[in-house]
Amino acid sequence: MKRFICPLFLMLTLLVLPLQAQDYVGDASCSGCHANMPETGFFDAYMDSGHPWKIYHVEGSEPGADTWPHTPVPPLPVVEGVQLGWGDVEYVIGNFFWKTRFMDREGYIYTGDEGETTQWNLATEEWVNYHSGEVKPFNCGRCHTTGYDPEGDSQHGLEGIEGSWEQDGIRCEACHGPSSEHVSNPGTAPPGGKECSECHYRDSEFRMPWKSGFMKHHQQSEDLSHSPHTGLTCMTCHNPHRSTVYNDGGMISSCTTCHPGNQNNGYYIVDGMESQSCKDCHMPLMGKSAVTTSDYVGDVRGHLFHIMTDAVLAEDNVYEVEGNFFWNQDPDGDAFVTLDYACLGCHNLIGDGLTLQQAADYSADIHTAHASSVGRSEVVPRSIQIESVHPNPFNPSTTIRYSIDKPYIVTLKAYDMLGKEVKELYHGPRHAGSHEAVFSGENLASGVYLISLSGGQETVMAKAILIK
Repeated sequence: MKRFICPLFLMLTLLVLPLQAQDYVGDASCSGCHANMPETGFFDAYMDSGHPWKIYHVEGSEPGADTWPHTPVPPLPVVEGVQLGWGDVEYVIGNFFWKTRFMDREGYIYTGDEGETTQWNLATEEWVNYHSGEVKPFNCGRCHTTGYDPEGDSQHGLEGIEGSWEQDGIRCEACHGPSSEHVSNPGTAPPGGKECSECHYRDSEFRMPWKSGFMKHHQQSEDLSHSPHTGLTCMTCHNPHRSTVYNDGGMISSCTTCHPGNQNNGYYIVDGMESQSCKDCHMPLMGKSAVTTSDYVGDVRGHLFHIMTDAVLAEDNVYEVEGNFFWNQDPDGDAFVTLDYACLGCHNLIGDGLTLQQAADYSADIHTAHASSVGRSEVVPRSIQIESVHPNPFNPSTTIRYSIDKPYIVTLKAYDMLGKEVKELYHGPRHAGSHEAVFSGENLASGVYLISLSGGQETVMAKAILIK
């Protein structure tokens, strides 16, 4: 039976809709009800993710040591031969896992004179060039802020900022939309909001941009749209309220959710590669946000998944349009990971001497091959390590020496053999390098204790034996 819609009702509805526009209220209004909704610590976990920290307003004041959830307060660059102070900085851009940039008090991003370095790379703790000698306005509001209006007056009246916004960083209403009605009447659902793909792309035609041997970062939606998983959404695998790079529950599904890895569905664990995960080969670090560690290893994972087993290099798989380069796709729109990223990135790092042709020969039937003549022979070093526990056995105390490869918020704890926490030895920001902490056995019984070190995406363990 067809339903009849009264024209008068429809006209009145269209007239009323503009009157129901909602206002932005800020995520502080969300924190009360959603501190533990839908799970315990929900709001704090969201604030520890990368989204709220795309940009942070310091307004000429030095931030506190615990401002950023995972990284220390960054140093400041030398610009035009002068060491900056915090009084020279309006905004800090990033400082979450990859890199940090700084905005001057007029709203322009600091670039420095020709040859000066003004971008701080967190992985290597070094300064690198960022468009030195150029004038760079801040035109990143579309994906760095909440409630962005590209036609609005410059934020805070600063001439270097294009447009205005309601709140710094990607806060609740960036995705869920303005929520004044929801706050005044919690029974009313938030108005909805953006999909991840509205920010996570770099090209308006959803091509995959390529620069200096790597995919440009923040293009995961373009990757996904040209992959065998194009029917999935980002949130099939990701929890947008938690950090993925800092291993804080950001992944809600893994490869084995759909691909259990047994003979019944045609997937096998390859001999000699038992320590490898699916993402090492199918989601290699083929994108660059801040640093690369070799010709084939960047710092952002690709989302193409499907590996081309032909002996083709990445540089042979790009095409040019008016001076811009893009990753190639076939007539059906599918794109593939090339073997230099899937294989040579790791094998060259560990000195296997694997050639591109060897990689092609080996990978053609890799999941049904049970023996490997060129399998990976060792594991790439961990990003965090407990280097020593000395003395061990100990009484009354022992020194734990550990190292991290980049700045992290580090947690070092001691547990008994039943898994009960007995002491927190350290929790807070640490710069890259080696560090020490003392574990005192005072007031503890003799026995074996487990030392747990967490930082970045990893947790490692070591034993300490207390003998009294």
